[in-house]
Amino acid sequence: MASGSPFSLRPWPIGDKKPKNLGEFIARISVQSGGFRNVTEAKLREEIAAQEDGRVETEGSSDEEEDEDAELKSVVVAREEFLKNIEIAHQSAMVSLDFVSLLLTKQDPRALNTLSPELRELVGIGTLGASKLNESNITEERRQDDIAVATGWRLMGVNNMVDSVVAAAEKLEKEMQLETKYWADVLAVSENDWAICAMPQEKHTLGVRFGFAESAPEFRNSSIAPLKRNDDGTVHLGLARVGAGSQRIRVTLKKNGIIVDQSPLPGRIPDEAPLQDRVREARNTAFHQELWYELNREARTLLSSDVYSDSSSITWKQDSETDLIFTLEDLGEPDNANERILSTHCSCTAYYIYVQFLLFQGHRQNYYRRTTMAQLPPNRMPPPYAILRAVIASNEYFQDCKAMTDFLDDLVFTLKRAGISTATCKSTTQPLAPTLLQSNLTRRNAKTELNFINYLVGRLESAFELAITPEAKVFVRARVVVVPYIQMHFFISLTPFPQNNNNNNPESNKNDTSMNEGVKNPLADLYPPTDAIREPYSSAKDAIYFIQQATIRALAHKLAEATAEKLGRDDIYWTETVNGPGVVDGDDGEARIGLKEDNDGRLILSLDGRWQEGKRTSRSLSTWKADRGDEKGDSIADAVLRVMQTYPQPQGEGAAD
Repeated sequence: MASGSPFSLRPWPIGDKKPKNLGEFIARISVQSGGFRNVTEAKLREEIAAQEDGRVETEGSSDEEEDEDAELKSVVVAREEFLKNIEIAHQSAMVSLDFVSLLLTKQDPRALNTLSPELRELVGIGTLGASKLNESNITEERRQDDIAVATGWRLMGVNNMVDSVVAAAEKLEKEMQLETKYWADVLAVSENDWAICAMPQEKHTLGVRFGFAESAPEFRNSSIAPLKRNDDGTVHLGLARVGAGSQRIRVTLKKNGIIVDQSPLPGRIPDEAPLQDRVREARNTAFHQELWYELNREARTLLSSDVYSDSSSITWKQDSETDLIFTLEDLGEPDNANERILSTHCSCTAYYIYVQFLLFQGHRQNYYRRTTMAQLPPNRMPPPYAILRAVIASNEYFQDCKAMTDFLDDLVFTLKRAGISTATCKSTTQPLAPTLLQSNLTRRNAKTELNFINYLVGRLESAFELAITPEAKVFVRARVVVVPYIQMHFFISLTPFPQNNNNNNPESNKNDTSMNEGVKNPLADLYPPTDAIREPYSSAKDAIYFIQQATIRALAHKLAEATAEKLGRDDIYWTETVNGPGVVDGDDGEARIGLKEDNDGRLILSLDGRWQEGKRTSRSLSTWKADRGDEKGDSIADAVLRVMQTYPQPQGEGAAD
């Protein structure tokens, strides 16, 4: 062990308390004795002498000495404690070094260099040894096993990595197949001219726009659906706004509460149908929903036309027995409820197609206004489309034209049955080409086409020509008005209407009293019609009444001339009697001509002859119908001739005293 201390520690040197510079000296003077003002030579000499004699101590000297003594004592104690700890550490280190050196001398002689001589002489070298308490359990076999286990784990990790890569490749391949299937469907939709775009609120989601740009805002903004991928790669067409179901407008015709005709409903397409078919079905549904919306808007304005609407249907009462009903139906299973309905006219199917065409035409009008800057004011709601109006007007047009056609045919057959062989009737139905399409120089553009279609829809026309006698002819033109009110106009003229269908020139439609051959039309004086432009007849009933009255007057005029010529008399003429027009003579003979309908609605031409036989008035009544004539086979001219000859005649059908 080591003896003695190699360390020699002394306290830090303490400097003197004299001022080290002039500034410190001045500072001390300023603190002591009241500063420089109180320092005098005599006083300083006195203080120095007193200090030397020990009689007077300077101020604060005792306190400073006490502080210095206490500080010196604390430094000495700290020094002794520090030296003690250093000595203990030194001795511990030397003992540890001797222990380790003595232990190593048994195996390595080089450890003698660090062994203390005192310990070597006391115990000698190699006297201390060490051995393991337990032998290590790590053997060569175990080391080989550990290597094998580590290798196995490494191989398992490699296999797992390979399996993960294979699984990822399979998943990627499957994902590629699903994506290929998905994009094939999307491409098929795009190739069918559907607009593919991003969803407005989900920019990362692909969608298809299947609506109409000119639809109402409620339907234009909702006619878009997302194209989401199913688990099998097919495309799921989301229809949250339009609705998952498919809907169609259905038109039903009822008579006395019994369905007599109904438009068919198409079957709903299956879910596995091609995507483009499902998009088309969604488009059709959106179109019919908008059509139903517009029909309801318009129905509220047509109460005067007997149109009534509720939440589920729109009903138009055509007459007291017939109702035309519009409903919005969901497509489900094929509708077989009314499959036994037999309708040869298929009027409901025609109305079903017609209302769709009218809505599409409304879209075209909106597009034309938008592209030509002819917009409505910003805060003005667009008026309803004239869809129901056009349906009602077209129905009234066809009914009135049919009534006019049936009447003229019946009239001509009746006149021919009565021996008027010159009676003929011709009819031509519209469309008559408007003026803007007659010229080859007319430029065909969107406005021209739009006006032409509006002309076809809103100006249905038919023309009729009735020849009673070669001189007496009546020309009729029927036209329907849709806006601003629903009305039929029957224009009647005694001269042909112009071929260019130009009703804007009143002079071209005035009743000209001359015919092509220069023969005057007797109806111009006998029974002229109202002005064909300013006062058209408002219904087929009024026009038919005029033709009836014009026919019997034309017949009376013609028969009077023919009878007077045959009998060589100048006292036979036609006149207006109290009971109607007829042929009279100077001997009070009278043959009144009548034209009326029977209980079945068939025309009956009658000749009521009266003449004097002495003081007694004789009467003879002859009638002619389209399906039969006078039983004696006489014509109306023969019957008039018998009356004007004023002698007793054989009693025929309907003859009276």
